[in-house]
Amino acid sequence: MVMANPSLLLQSIFILFFLLSCLSSSWSCPEYQKQALLQFKSSILAIDSSFDALDSWNSSSSSCCQWDKVTCSSLSNSNSISTSSVVIALHLSYLLAPLMPSSLLAPLFLIRSLRMLDLSGNSINGQIPALGFGNLSNLVHLDLCRNRLNGSIPLQLFQLKYLQYLDLSSNRLSGELPEEIGNLTKLQQLSLGSNKFSNAIPSSISYLRELEQLDLSDNALSMEIPTGIGNLSSLSSLSLGKNKLTGGVPASMQKLNKLNSLDLEGNLFTGEIPFWLFDFKDLQSLTTWRKQSYLE
Repeated sequence: MVMANPSLLLQSIFILFFLLSCLSSSWSCPEYQKQALLQFKSSILAIDSSFDALDSWNSSSSSCCQWDKVTCSSLSNSNSISTSSVVIALHLSYLLAPLMPSSLLAPLFLIRSLRMLDLSGNSINGQIPALGFGNLSNLVHLDLCRNRLNGSIPLQLFQLKYLQYLDLSSNRLSGELPEEIGNLTKLQQLSLGSNKFSNAIPSSISYLRELEQLDLSDNALSMEIPTGIGNLSSLSSLSLGKNKLTGGVPASMQKLNKLNSLDLEGNLFTGEIPFWLFDFKDLQSLTTWRKQSYLE
């Protein structure tokens, strides 16, 4: 019988434990991120002890990367070896939690590695935490729609230079849309509909050259559509209905040749409907201020 070499056996066991250790650590989120998520859950439980949507979030778990509604991404060292993971996405829509003050979101702002945060449909009330969201400088996707947020949009949101998706629709937000909105040059979708925004559409919106969907409907926006909107050559959907916009449709919009949906209903426009609105070859839905729907 051939006897195994003890030194080789020990070496194999060492390598096995090392690999298992690396595998385990690659799925271990930082402790501070785990504690931040637990604190968020605890804050909700303090309001409603029957809340159970985050049952997988518990202190006995070795890593928050294994929890429901949490997505992690591994970090690598200079040798491309995965050494640890960080939380990059939280899918927290429709948690069926009680009415939550926006201050309860504070623990989430400690997780600066976040790229995607979905808090839609949660009855969050109060103002949007300005400094908190300002900390999340890596955000690419932010969804706060269908809540009860009020006040104006904090300027800190317009400093999130990587944002591609921003949905604040169906809240109670008000005030003017600031010129700083033009800082979000990577935006592909901007949804601000069903709020209480007033005054003019900022001219800086023309800087959002990568925008594909723009929804400003169901607000109290007034004055004329800025001519610079014609520079948004990637737009496929434009919703400006149910506002108080005046004047006419700027001729510059003829350049929006990728439009497949255009809503202008319920405004205070004057004059005739421009004939060129019917020339967009990809247009499938057109609703004008004369309460007529075409092309459907």
